[in-house]
Amino acid sequence: MLDHKRITLTVRPGSDAEKRAAVIHEWHKSILHDVVPGLIRKWEPKLKVVVAGYFLQRMKTKWGSCNHGAGHIRLNMELVKKPKDLLEYVVVHEMVHLIEPTHNDRFINILDKHYPTWQEAWAELNDLPLAAEAWSCIPCGRST
Repeated sequence: MLDHKRITLTVRPGSDAEKRAAVIHEWHKSILHDVVPGLIRKWEPKLKVVVAGYFLQRMKTKWGSCNHGAGHIRLNMELVKKPKDLLEYVVVHEMVHLIEPTHNDRFINILDKHYPTWQEAWAELNDLPLAAEAWSCIPCGRST
């Protein structure tokens, strides 16, 4: 159950922390799979690129990556916990890499043209922690 203050996860009695984490992980994936395709469809005609596929992955040091040759983008699962506009920025950033693989002047110019607030989004995103995994169990008060 989800409300404006808390998420209530109901699992079978005896479910361990690993099982609870797996359920949350699958829920997070489903949220991203509901949102990411629409963002890609929104930006493909604007950027005049085609994303051949996208992948969701837990990443320790990056928000996203791009395989320029294959036309794939990879997004950090932690983006599900960030504001939606920051997810959109990362999607656009990785899609721009399909046009320009490096962070050179051309890359910056494309971002400036199509996503003029990218610098603010980048700064906000990089001020946030990469991961936030502190869950507490209401009945026992323990963190998982």
